[in-house]
Parts: sequence; C-alpha cells; structure tokens
Amino acid sequence: MARTDIGPHASFGGGGDRHTPRTPTPHRPVILVHGITNTASNFAQVREFFNNHGYRDFEVYGTTYGDGGRTNALMFTMDCHHMKILRSFIQVVADYTSSKVNIIGYSMGSPVARKAIMGGVCVDTGEQLGGPLSHLVHTFVSVAGANFGSFLCVLPFGSCNTNNGLGCGSRFLNDINSRQRYEGERIFSIYSTSDDKVGYQACGTVTSNVPGQDAAFPQHGMNHDQVMMNTAQLQLNLVTYGRPN
Repeated sequence: MARTDIGPHASFGGGGDRHTPRTPTPHRPVILVHGITNTASNFAQVREFFNNHGYRDFEVYGTTYGDGGRTNALMFTMDCHHMKILRSFIQVVADYTSSKVNIIGYSMGSPVARKAIMGGVCVDTGEQLGGPLSHLVHTFVSVAGANFGSFLCVLPFGSCNTNNGLGCGSRFLNDINSRQRYEGERIFSIYSTSDDKVGYQACGTVTSNVPGQDAAFPQHGMNHDQVMMNTAQLQLNLVTYGRPN
C-alpha cells in the first residue's frame, strides 16, 4: 500500500505507534483518491487542511493507484489493476481503524473509486473483482468527477477510448452508471460550471453527477484544479457532518 516503487510521497496515512491497529479513530477515516496521472501527494494541500481542522495522520489516507505520471495523460486509462489497488486499500484502512471509511474521489479518481466499491467484472480484462464494498463506505464525495466522461473527449482513443476510457458512453462508464447508491450511505458531488478539463456537461448530462446522489454542490467561476483544491472546507463538512456547513 505504500507504493515505495513510485517514491516516498506516493501514499500517506496511518499512525505508527500513535494508533493501535483495529481500534476506532476519533473521526471516521477519510481516503483521498487522486485523478489522472497524479499521485497521492498531489492532494497534500487537502490533507493538510483536514489535519489543521482536527484530523490526525491516522484519519486521512491516500495511495497512488497508477504509475505516478509515467504514462502520458492522453493515454492513461481506467485499468482493472487500479481498482484492485484501491479495493485492497479501502479494506486495509477499514480494518486498521475498525470503521467504515469516507471516500473523496477527485477527477478520474471518482469513477475509479466508484468501480472499486462496486466490484464485479472489469471491462478491460474480464477479471472478477469480487462483491461490492458498499458496507465499508459511509460517505462518498465526488469532486470534479469524470463520472460521465469529459467534454474534451472528441476522438475515441487513449484516455478517451470507448472501453475503459472517458469517451462518452464507454463500457466502463456505462457499467458504473448502470446502478445507483452503491457508493456509500451518503453520496455527494461537487463540481464547477467552469471546469476546463472534465467540463460541466458531457454526453447530454452534468458530467460530474453521481446517479442517485443525495445532493450536488455546483460551484461557479472555478476551473478544474480550483474546484478540487478550493472546496476543502465543503469536502470536510460533507464527510464529517453530512451537510455543507
């Protein structure tokens, strides 16, 4: 889970001797799931915000499910291997803290995390991931999530392919959007009407919505990166209290 093959900043979380394994933490643990070609360290700013507002190191977690940016963003796809890593990570954190977890998925990290929770058959390899992990997730928050693809996907190749890519109606996206309310007990989305990477609308819908979500929180005037980083207070409120303020 440490992903030392990528580097020292490819994961975070855990308490060492400050937390006794398999005992509950004061706050329900939060897992941050990065987006396309990122690493866990890309969200150090959000992690620090949580730390500055009462969350301890053993309550905020992240790992890198991809190759840390070695693959060009134009060719990065949602591979079965990524879901396997995240599923194991969710199970390990839930076991370590003897608790359900909260998950915040950013950009491509949202559909990847949703498939990890959903389980079932991978569209790219035909492998069986196993049953849903819904019983381990309390709150799921999608932030600038590519849940219905990206408005930048015009040609169906690379990261926009129609199998396990972000192309409109890809097999992967159709799979995760074919069911509702498996992501957790509470489901929220945060997105911007000015998103410059995922976009506001794609495939005839608001691209960052999660089918069956409890509530959506549209932002205005923020680009893709800003909505991920500048809504940390809203993210914290949703996973901690289940409300925006």
